[in-house]
Amino acid sequence: MWNKLSPDKPYITLDVNDDYVYDTKWHPTNPSLFASCGASGRLDLWDFNKETEMPISYYEVGKNILNKVSWSSDGKRICLGDNIGKVTVLNIEKEVIFFNYSNLLLKIYK
Repeated sequence: MWNKLSPDKPYITLDVNDDYVYDTKWHPTNPSLFASCGASGRLDLWDFNKETEMPISYYEVGKNILNKVSWSSDGKRICLGDNIGKVTVLNIEKEVIFFNYSNLLLKIYK
C-alpha cells in the first residue's frame, strides 16, 4: 500500500503470499476490509482493524490462478474469476464484515 503523500516508499507491505497477487478490492461498506487473490488460487480477506500482518481469513478455491475479485454492492458476497474462465461466488459470513471474530468461515454460494 502506498501513501499518496510519500509515493516513493510503501506505507505498509503485506508479505504473506509466495506467489503473485493479481487483484485486490476494498469492501464496499467496511473501510478496513479488503480481499486479495492471486496465482496460489487462494482468496485472502484482510481487516486492518483486526490484523495488519496476516489475513483474518482465507479460502482455497483450487489450483487455478485467481485473477479477478469483486464484492457485491452490499458486501455480503464475493465473486472470483480464474485463468480458465471459472467464476466462483462465495457468501461472506457477517462476522467478517461486521468486525466479529467468533466465526470467520466462508460458505460457497450456489
